[in-house]
This record gives sequence, structure tokens and C-alpha cells, in this order.
Amino acid sequence: MKSLFARNFLIYALVIVLGFTVLGSAFIYQVNRFSMEEKQQQLEDASDRAVRSTLAYFQLRDSADWQDKFNASYRMAMNMLAMDCGGTIFVGDDEGKLLFIANEDGCYSQEQTGLMLPTIAMDDLLSDGVYTQSSTFYGYLSAVNYVMGSVVKNAQSDPWGVVFVCVPARSTTELFLKLSRVFILLTIAVLLLTLIATILVVRTMIRPMKDMALAARKFAAGDFSARAPLPKHQDELYDMTLSFNSMAEAMQNVEETRRGLIASVSHDLRTPMTTIAGFVDGILDGTIKPEKQEYYLRLISDEIKRLARMANSMLAVSRLESGRELDRSLFDVSEMVRRIVIGFEQKLTEKHIEVELDIPENQTIKAEHDSFFQAVYNLFDNAVKFTEEGGTITVYMAEVNGRLQFNIINTGSQIPQDKIKFVFDRFYKGDTSRNRNSSGSGLGLYITKTVVKQHGGDIFVRSNDNKTEFCFTIPLNR
Repeated sequence: MKSLFARNFLIYALVIVLGFTVLGSAFIYQVNRFSMEEKQQQLEDASDRAVRSTLAYFQLRDSADWQDKFNASYRMAMNMLAMDCGGTIFVGDDEGKLLFIANEDGCYSQEQTGLMLPTIAMDDLLSDGVYTQSSTFYGYLSAVNYVMGSVVKNAQSDPWGVVFVCVPARSTTELFLKLSRVFILLTIAVLLLTLIATILVVRTMIRPMKDMALAARKFAAGDFSARAPLPKHQDELYDMTLSFNSMAEAMQNVEETRRGLIASVSHDLRTPMTTIAGFVDGILDGTIKPEKQEYYLRLISDEIKRLARMANSMLAVSRLESGRELDRSLFDVSEMVRRIVIGFEQKLTEKHIEVELDIPENQTIKAEHDSFFQAVYNLFDNAVKFTEEGGTITVYMAEVNGRLQFNIINTGSQIPQDKIKFVFDRFYKGDTSRNRNSSGSGLGLYITKTVVKQHGGDIFVRSNDNKTEFCFTIPLNR
């Protein structure tokens, strides 16, 4: 038992430590990155404000009213800016002579001191136009700061002066150290809980195994009446004691579920990528004119966002089958249908397919947007796939008795009557002529049916006279 316990605990501990290390490191990295981005934004905002104020200083410093009206206002503005960012601001002329130092205590003139700003910083700033560094600013500061330098230019875009904004890096470092300490404490706590859980689990596992080992030894010694008592609980050990075949069957079911999940997720992710590729190809080959490219780029942006949402929800099909509550929202389903049709523009053009839309200008529905989009997309994709060259696709949509009715009809080879009952089955691919162009996974119509059922609707298909029609209805739920 000690050996089994040691192995289990070691495995659990290694997995937990590795998992916490990866997740903790990723979390700390993200927090640190966000903190750095916040500091960067703070520096940029402070630098922009300082440049604007200093530009006014250079424009007015030689005027007769400078000392009387503008000197105090400029210093107050720079002092307030330093207080806002919690740092220090250095102002100099184009030759590097230090003119002002502003901090939380005030803004002080340095023209009489003859101090110069660091030569290296001035050279980098004037040559590159921008200066960023994390340091003590060559000894001008007592602690490490994030430093950003900007050039103040006159109307002719000639350097008039420079501004260096310095924000302490202390808070970011302290946050990183605090997160690291919390991460270490959590890892230790989880390891202790793992030790306790391992003891309980291993003891529960060992008892029936010892009984089985004892029975096996008796059986080996010739006591063929020896039997291992069945565990009190009908769990995995109970099934193993009964028969190996039961265990094998359970493992087979798990494998089929895993493969089905991977196939379903792949199908969902492929949809937006196909749309994005079509728009990009249309822009690259000139099919989409320059004046319409912005519109299509916005559609591409929407598809990328939807793809990100799908990637963050890799168990989409599994959740649909789990009976979870739908995340419903109000949206215009007519606009959704039009966007789907536009997404197939290239395929429709290649096959010379005519699309007839008989849908309302606007039709609001309360449903789960992404899954409903996928359901309609799958139906249209199926219609395009099996419509012959020069064929027609008709899309009809209307509100009927408080329900949304959606019909899509495509011309082309029909589905044999003995195969219709299978078209909504998972992984079904008919071997009829309709399948000659099929390269899908057999999940599209299954997903569509699942989505429609989840929304409290019904779906059916009929195929005759070289036409195939899919129709579903769902409650509007306004």
C-alpha cells in the first residue's frame, strides 16, 4: 500500500505542481502585462499633456505677460500633472538644458542651475523621436522608474524642447511579488489537500483489490470455490469484478464520445474560418471592390470575434446536449441571414447559383445568437453544397402564430425517401448522389437539429421533384 500510495501521490503532486506552475505563471504574466500596459498608457497620456503645456510655455515665455500671467499657470499645470501620474517630469530645451522639474511637491525652475539632461537620453530622443526606458534616468532618480521622452516641436516641426515623464515602477514590482507569494501558498495548500485525498482514495481502491488478490491466491492454490466479494458500491471496481467486457464497453463509449466531441468542435470552428477566407480572397483577387472593402473587413472582424468566442467554448456540442440554459439575446435574424448569404458569395458565383430571398426587412428574435447562427449557416451550407450548377436556392422566413418559420429550398438531386430519416443523425453521410460533393464531417445537420430542439422548435426535411426543402419553426420568445 505504501508503494501504491507513494506512486499515486507523486503523480498527483507532479500534475498539480505542473498545472499550477503553468496556470500561475500565465496568470502572473498576464497581470504583469496588463499592469505594464496601464503604466504605458499612463505615461503616454501624461507625456501628451506635458507636451501640450510645454508647447504653450515655449510660445509665450518671451512675451511680456509671461511672468505676470502664464508662469504660475504653467507651473501649476505641470505640478497637477505630476500629481496625477504620481511621478516626476523633466522639461528641457532642444540643447538639453534643464528648465523645470515637476513632482508632487511642485514645479521648480532650473534655468539658473545650469543642469543638463542626460546626453544619451537627449541623443536617443532627438534621433528617434521617442524615448522609453526603465531605469533611474542616469542617476536623476533615486529608484527605478518607467521613463518616456517626447519632443516639443514648433510650427515648422523643429525641436523646441523636450519632456521626460517618469513614473515609479515600484507598484508593478510589488504586485508581482504579492502574486508570487499567493501562488506559492496556494500550491502548498493544494498539495496538502492532495495528500489527504490520495490517502482516502487509495484506501478505498486497495480494499477490494486485496480481496481479489486473496481470492486469486486461493484459486491458484486449488481452492476453485474462492470468490472475491463484490464491493458494496456498484462502481468501476464492481464492474471490473463482474467482467472485463463491461469495462471494455465503457472505455469504448468514452472513446466514441471523445471523437464525437472533437469532430463537433472542428466543424464549429471551420465555419467562421471559411467565411473569413472567402472575404480575404475576394479582397485579394479584386472581386470585392475597394469602396466595399471596409464593409467586408468589418464582417471579417465580426467573424474573428465569433471565432474567438467559439475557441473559448470548445465543448459547444456537449453543452447543447447537456440541457444547459440558453444564453438568449435579442437580435435581427433577417440581418443574420443576409450576412450568411454574403459569406457564400464566392461559392454562389462559382456555381452560378441564384438565391431568392423572401424574408422580412427586419425580424427580431430572442435566441442564443452563436448557436442559432450555426444552425442557419449549416442549412445554407448544405443547400449550396448540393445545388447543381446554375441552380436556385430559395430562402423563406416569416412570423407565423408567434413562431419563426424558416424554409430553405434548393434544386438538385433529391434525397432517397429511405434515407431521409437518417439525415439528422450524428456523423451520417449518405452514399447517394447528394454525397458526391460532400467533404463534411456529417455533423452539420445534427448540430442544426440539436440547436432547434434546444430552442423549443421542430425541424423536418422533404425531398421530391429534384428539390430538397428543410424547414424549422421556433418560438419568437419576445
